Amino acid sequence: MDNEIENISKTEYFVSLLWTFFKIGFFTFGGGLAMIPFIEDEFVSKKKWLTSDEMTDMVSLAQTFPGVVAVNVSILVGHRMAGIIGAVAAAIGTVLPALLSIVLIVKVLSGYEDNQYVKMIFVGIKAASAALILDTVIRMSRKAIKDKIGWIIASIALLIVMLNYSAVWSVIMGAFVGFICYRSKCDRQEGK
Repeated sequence: MDNEIENISKTEYFVSLLWTFFKIGFFTFGGGLAMIPFIEDEFVSKKKWLTSDEMTDMVSLAQTFPGVVAVNVSILVGHRMAGIIGAVAAAIGTVLPALLSIVLIVKVLSGYEDNQYVKMIFVGIKAASAALILDTVIRMSRKAIKDKIGWIIASIALLIVMLNYSAVWSVIMGAFVGFICYRSKCDRQEGK
């Protein structure tokens, strides 16, 4: 894998990252989380530029930053592949389809927002997007939650979000509880 990556120039990375994230952004509806399975499929399964664990770590880290998760993940992936130029290419590729779509939708559908057929199309798009997000949740939970402590932390974080507290609090709580629990677990193992 590393030899293949080393043989690619920064320009080739820029073009490849820009085009790959543009395609993902163009064909994904439902926002940032809906893009994650496609990003993972492309960079872990097809290109094999990342491992599954690296992808899970990047998604977890991206969720701790402000902004759209897909853009944050794309920046992390791009930076991992080609440094700053890769991060820029990936970010542009991720954002450009949404920008173009919004401009096109405003131009074309500005007079049709009350049209019954347009409403039905968006109902279908929302349902498909929800399925993509659910798929992301299931995949990430299988990879990220490996023991009882992880399930407890995930359950508490979900409760915090469901009670309409900021998602930031669930991340802070998860980091704090995870550190305490896993630190005490390590201390117990070292004491044996």
